[in-house]
Amino acid sequence: MLVVLVIAGLAVIACVVMVSLGHGGEMADFPPDVPPLELPAAGQMTPADLIALHLPIGLVGYSTQAVDETLHRVSVALGERDTRIAVLEQRVAELSYARLQARQETRQPETEQPETEQAETKQADDEVPSATAREGLDGDRADAEEAW
Repeated sequence: MLVVLVIAGLAVIACVVMVSLGHGGEMADFPPDVPPLELPAAGQMTPADLIALHLPIGLVGYSTQAVDETLHRVSVALGERDTRIAVLEQRVAELSYARLQARQETRQPETEQPETEQAETKQADDEVPSATAREGLDGDRADAEEAW
């Protein structure tokens, strides 16, 4: 009797070793018992789609495959949205900076005249012989501006 039990034990151990090494074959792949989720593509997903989603319930809770698929689609949608937001924020920042630069160029103070204007002003000052005459020339300009 003891010999039969030892032989049976060795047979069980041999079967376990064979199966663990892959000689026992593979398990059959069964199709899922639930229909596929009706979710839109990741880029077209809206909050209303998630609110209306009803995940299939299995024997011990939600279907793992359905939850994994849903979480994957939502993560892809959030990633695409975050990338798009970052690109748009970058464009807004670039346009704001360009607009600020354009404003600063148009509002240059009179002390920062371009070199050509400074040369013309200096040449006009050289033509007027004295400070008194320069004041008179400036006064004539002021009178002309008031007339306009």
